[in-house]
Amino acid sequence: MAQPELSVLIVSWNRHGALAECLRVVRTLLPEAQVVVVDNGSDPPLPHYPGTLTLRSETNLGFAGGNNLGWPRCTGRCVLLLNNDVLLRDRATVDALMAWMDAHPRCAAAQAKLVLPDGTLDACGERLTGCGMLCHRGYRRPDSPAMRVPARVYAGKGACLLLRREAAERAGQPLFRPEYFCYYEDVDLCHRLWLAGWEVWFVPGVPALHDEGSSARLLPPRDLWRQYLSNMLTTALDLWGPRFWLTRGPGFCLMLLLGACLKGVLPRVRGVPRMRFERRRSERDLLALVTQRVPLRYYWRIARGRPSAPED
Repeated sequence: MAQPELSVLIVSWNRHGALAECLRVVRTLLPEAQVVVVDNGSDPPLPHYPGTLTLRSETNLGFAGGNNLGWPRCTGRCVLLLNNDVLLRDRATVDALMAWMDAHPRCAAAQAKLVLPDGTLDACGERLTGCGMLCHRGYRRPDSPAMRVPARVYAGKGACLLLRREAAERAGQPLFRPEYFCYYEDVDLCHRLWLAGWEVWFVPGVPALHDEGSSARLLPPRDLWRQYLSNMLTTALDLWGPRFWLTRGPGFCLMLLLGACLKGVLPRVRGVPRMRFERRRSERDLLALVTQRVPLRYYWRIARGRPSAPED
C-alpha cells in the first residue's frame, strides 16, 4: 500500500459529540487522508469510527501524551495535529498548508488560520516578546490585512498544526514532552524545530472554527495554570542558551513571578529531561527571526490573562 501524503491525528477526551462532528468533516473533506484517533481515557470509551485507526489509553495522558501515543502510528509524509473542537470549513485550509510546505523545504510546521465562535481570530501563530513571553498574533481581534499574509512565527498552535514528519523526528523524540500533559508543548516543539535549522510559519487560508478551551474547561483552572507556568519554565531551562537568558531572562523571571502571584499558583521546577537533537541555528539568528517588539502594556495584559496582540 502506498504511503499517504497526509495523516490526521486527533486526541479526544470525553467530548464524544464534538469528535463525531470533527471526524465527519475530516472524512468528507479529506477522504484520502489516514485518520488516527486517540481515545485519551474517555469514560465511556469512544466508539470505533469507520475509516479511522482508533487507539485507546486507559488513563488521560493529556494532549502531549495522547499525541505521543498516536504519532508512531501516523504514516503520512505530513501529519496534521487537529483538536476535536476544531471544525474545518473547506478542504482549502489543509491544501494551503500542504502547498506551502511543499514550496518551502525548510518549513517544518505550518499553522492554519483559526477563528473563535464569536468571529474574532484565534492566535495566528506566536511571536516572542522582549521578556521571553509569547505574543499571540491577532488573538481575539477582527481579521486584518496583517493576518492575511504568511508569516514566520516562533510557534504554531497545536489545535490545527501541520508537521513535516522528517523535521519533527529530527527535533527530538518523543514528539512532545510527556510530562507537559497540556499547554506549551507545541511551543516547546517549535522552539526545537527552529534550533534544529527548520522554520515555523503561519499560513492563512480559509479559516477553521475553533471552540477554544472546550476540553480544558473540564479541568481545574489552578491545575491548568500550574501546568502552563511549569511547562514554560521547563522549556526555558532546557532550550534557552546564554544569549536567550542574557537578553530575555530577567524579564522572563519577573513575568513568571507576576503570573504566579496573580493566578495564585507556584510553578514546579521539574527535573529537566534533555531533548537530544542537533542544534544547527545560532541563538543570534533565531532571536532576530522570532522576536516582536510590543508596548509595555501588553505584558500586563498577558499576566492578567487578557492578551491583545499588536499587529505585525
